Amino acid sequence: MKNKNKSICFMLFSSFSFSSMQIIVKLLPTVPLMEKVFFRNIISLIFTFIVIRKQNLSFLGNKNNKKYLFYRSLFGYLGIVLFFYATSKMMASDAAMLNKLSPVFVTIIAYFFLKEKINKIQISALSVSLIGSLFIIRPKLDLSVLPASIGVLSAIVSAAAYIFITAIGKKESVYTIVFFFSLFSVIATIPFLLFSFKIPNFKELILLLLLGILACAGQIALTFAYNSCNASKISIYDYSNIIFSSVFGFLFLKEIPTLYSIFGGILIITASLIDFIFNKTCRHI
Repeated sequence: MKNKNKSICFMLFSSFSFSSMQIIVKLLPTVPLMEKVFFRNIISLIFTFIVIRKQNLSFLGNKNNKKYLFYRSLFGYLGIVLFFYATSKMMASDAAMLNKLSPVFVTIIAYFFLKEKINKIQISALSVSLIGSLFIIRPKLDLSVLPASIGVLSAIVSAAAYIFITAIGKKESVYTIVFFFSLFSVIATIPFLLFSFKIPNFKELILLLLLGILACAGQIALTFAYNSCNASKISIYDYSNIIFSSVFGFLFLKEIPTLYSIFGGILIITASLIDFIFNKTCRHI
């Protein structure tokens, strides 16, 4: 398979895994946020540690790439914390739609960090996406907009994380990238566990372990996807996450999106399609 086709397959599998993980986050309302973040990363840390030892790879990467690995991990960690918070306070489909503003932000951030070209069409796409997000957020002059605002912020920092994955490219093993990220996230989460850890019952423990397994599979697939292809070429396929989250939210949580949310989601997806088609056309020429 060509690199782009493989990246698309990895992206679709990643979206399925992360959507399943998102539903589990909502099925654990009594488990503290940072405890869920911890389990989301500990399985990936253990798995990649074993793979790296077996294949004799680098744990912390080349010296020249450490700053990219650090920033990828920092923004990725913040993205997870913010997304988990938004998911726990909103409908799964709404949180997924806001998080999927990230492909448009990928294009904007790529302009500054990777020197990829940008023009008025892509700026227009960003504007349409932001309008779509307003239909989902439906801003009010109170704290009810906080979860949705955090959902948008999670999209921005996630986009930054994706850009640094692309910047690393093939300079590091996928497993090194995921290990570094998982190690960073586990270490950053431990201080919070000292104040908010809750001993899970058997059902919660099984769900937390499943959350970690799905996150591990999704994270590795996502890293393979962005590691093998230009970020702006494949980010559009991450929108399958919205479909998975909407279906799973209805099946497991009986959530039904409002008309405002559906319209806002259509605007966000349309804007990203425009952005994607523009990028594809430019590179084809």
